Amino acid sequence: MSVAANRYARALIDALYPAKAEAGREQLVRLNALLDEKPEARRLFENPTVPGDKRKAFLKEIADALGFSSEIRNFIGILIDRNRLDLLGEITKAYGRFLDEKSGIVRADVITAKPLDGAAERELVASLEKATGKQVRMKVSVDPALLGGVVARVGSTIYDGSLLQQLKSFKARLAQE
Repeated sequence: MSVAANRYARALIDALYPAKAEAGREQLVRLNALLDEKPEARRLFENPTVPGDKRKAFLKEIADALGFSSEIRNFIGILIDRNRLDLLGEITKAYGRFLDEKSGIVRADVITAKPLDGAAERELVASLEKATGKQVRMKVSVDPALLGGVVARVGSTIYDGSLLQQLKSFKARLAQE
């Protein structure tokens, strides 16, 4: 994540938090998704040889169609003026991270040996929330190499309850004895 993207995201979150912060995230995500779907639109926005007036007129059409707030319109206009719209994806991610931080939400990357059902996922979320003292948003992936159990990364902390890790620990204890 670039320093510039973090600065833009921090400035926007400071301007929108708390009342309009979630709506701001949704609008950034929608614009970024639209530009991913329509690469020709992204190229037009990011091309510094296209006059700023033309890019801003195009932005107005998109913002009107998507119902963007004046704050998001102004913010995107600033990115266009400074030829920094290429940072929109990074800014969107950083903005989401800052919003979660301000809202007391942490993200957990979880790896399981097999897919979790709804009840197991809720139980795991509750356990992580108890351990962290914060609300947890989980992204789960499956890795059969774990054999069983779960590995969760929350920030820089790793909670390793995998069968593979337990077997390694058992092997190390046996080797010591």
